[in-house]
Amino acid sequence: MNSVGPRVLVVGILAAVFASGCTSPEKRTGIGAGVGAGTGAIIGGLGAGWKGAAIGAAAGAATGAAVGNYLDKQAKELAEVAATRRVKDGILVDLKSDLLFDVGSSQVKPKARQQLQQLGQILVKYPDDRIRVEGFTDSTGTATLNEVLSRQRADSVREILQSQGVRSDQILVFGYGESRPIASNTSPTGRQLNRRVDLIIDVPQGRVPASK
Repeated sequence: MNSVGPRVLVVGILAAVFASGCTSPEKRTGIGAGVGAGTGAIIGGLGAGWKGAAIGAAAGAATGAAVGNYLDKQAKELAEVAATRRVKDGILVDLKSDLLFDVGSSQVKPKARQQLQQLGQILVKYPDDRIRVEGFTDSTGTATLNEVLSRQRADSVREILQSQGVRSDQILVFGYGESRPIASNTSPTGRQLNRRVDLIIDVPQGRVPASK
C-alpha cells in the first residue's frame, strides 16, 4: 500500500535529471548529483525493491556530486596551461598540432614539451582520471599516412604525460587521421583547426574520486 511514494520519488528524480540537460556549465556539479541520484534510484529500486530507491538515490547523488566537483576543480587547473572546457561527461583539452609538431613530424617541439609536462604535473594529482589522447590531421597526404602520423603524435603526447608520473593504465591512445574534421579542409584555416591532439578526461562509471 505504501509503494506509491517511493515510485513517485524516483519519477521526480528522473524528471529533474532530464531537465538538467538545459542547465548552464556552472551547474555541472549539481547535474552530476542529479544524474547520480537518478541512477542510484533505479539501481536501488531494481536491486532491493522500491523501498531501496531512496537509499540508492542518496548514494548516487553523493557520487555524482563528487565526480562533478572533482572534474570542475581539475578543469580550472588545466585551463591555466591549455585551452580547456568542461563538456557533458568530462573535460576536453584542445592542443593545436601546429604548436606541438613540425609539419610531417611526431617529435614534440621544445616549447610544447614544457606545456605538456605542465599538463602532466596537473593530471598526476588526479589518479581517478581516464584520459583519452586522440590525434587528428587535415586531409593533406594519404589517409593511411595521416592515420599513422596522428597515432604517432598521440603516442608522443602520452609519453610526456607518463614521464610526469601519469600511470599508463589511465591513458588510452587513438589516431583518427583525417577522418574526424571539425572544419572544412578546403581552406588553410580549416586545415589548421583539423590538425590537433585532444585530451578527453573523465571518471569511469562507478568510481568515486578521492577528496581533493
